[in-house]
Amino acid sequence: MLPYRFRDPIHGFIEVSDLELKIIDSRPFQRLRNIKQLSTTYLVYPGAEHSRFGHSLGVMHLVTKTYDSALENYRKSKEMPLFDNVRREWYKQILRLIALTHDLGHAPFSHGSEELFDKGEEHEDFTRKIICSTEIAQCIRDIGDDFRQRYEVGEEYAITPDLLWLIYGEKNPEMNTQYRVPDYKLLRSFMDSELDCDKMDYLLRDSYYCGVNYGRYDLNRLLSSLSVYVKPRDNIMQLAVERGGIHAFEEFLIARYFMFIQVYFHKTRRYLDNLLTESVRHVLPDAKYPEEVAEYLKWDDLTVLDKIKETQAANPAADQFLRRIVMSCVYETTAHSSQGSDLLLYKVIKDKLKSELACDIFEDTASKLPHKIPVLEEYAANSGKGIPILVNHMEQPSSIATESILLQSLIKPINIKRLYVDKLHAADARRIVAELLNEGKES
Repeated sequence: MLPYRFRDPIHGFIEVSDLELKIIDSRPFQRLRNIKQLSTTYLVYPGAEHSRFGHSLGVMHLVTKTYDSALENYRKSKEMPLFDNVRREWYKQILRLIALTHDLGHAPFSHGSEELFDKGEEHEDFTRKIICSTEIAQCIRDIGDDFRQRYEVGEEYAITPDLLWLIYGEKNPEMNTQYRVPDYKLLRSFMDSELDCDKMDYLLRDSYYCGVNYGRYDLNRLLSSLSVYVKPRDNIMQLAVERGGIHAFEEFLIARYFMFIQVYFHKTRRYLDNLLTESVRHVLPDAKYPEEVAEYLKWDDLTVLDKIKETQAANPAADQFLRRIVMSCVYETTAHSSQGSDLLLYKVIKDKLKSELACDIFEDTASKLPHKIPVLEEYAANSGKGIPILVNHMEQPSSIATESILLQSLIKPINIKRLYVDKLHAADARRIVAELLNEGKES
């Protein structure tokens, strides 16, 4: 039973069970209300005030619909179910819990201040600590106990924090004897793949709150075209797209590409993220977020902003951030600047600016992003990379990179590089850049 409903502007009503609601009502989850989804983007797109709270609910909602649709389409095409009813429902509950808790470890302002984790740590490491060592751990076990009672099954259907992490977060899960191949690989693909529910939600949600069209795609058509590719003799079971849904898949991938270029890597947002990081560095003990979970959970956007305000008079970065004083971007490369000539021109311009201007120059590159830079991966059955395209009457699936000429350019990595100077020197910097670019064309 799913007796409680949240009203969501993206998906309508999102239903949760009583036991799932206990996770949502917990202090670690409620903290997500004060963690902005898009870091400092609200200072560029005023509507981008949305939080990880709504996103987490949205991903749980979408993973349920995606899972049901894929398994139903498989049943129709093969005239047999992929799993028996108990296993199907068990996996669905596991996916709902992974989706609901997957962002619990985010730092204040999400990706905006991730540089301040202790060396080698990521927000996923804190997610593991939170689901395993806070009140949420018992909530997860209670949901597992309830499932076993309702379906009258044994301990093999237990749901634990360690199981959720094994399926979703473990770096080399195959080394664990409890890891079930290929089932768990399939489950992970719903949350971590070229076509996962995390991306499905944040593209629609971010574009809605930013007031842009870049991230929109035909969700219903995409969901209706999902299935599962199974090759028993090779122990393969993968989320797949039926050939009739290629255009919806194309639209989804292009939406992600444009959101990255236009929103996630927006020139002003990127500079503000840098100011934020420098501001927070000054207010954290030892310039790092605390490793102990209880202390870490005390930090959210509101805490950070209060601390930054206290240091505004003595910290130039804090003062610039709070007053939104940004440097001007005077040069940026093309989106795919991987050729030697592109990089050489960038270096020539940077060196020229440094030699002629008596000011600081800030550099930013896409490689500094904590987000996964979108690159379309070719489908490879052995590695599990990419999304298989199911073609009628063909045993072997195809790849979206083969089926879509439109997406060929997305195979190339995004590599934008930018140069910034302060506003007092911006006009001179742009003049220098223009002269160098025009010289290049004339020669």
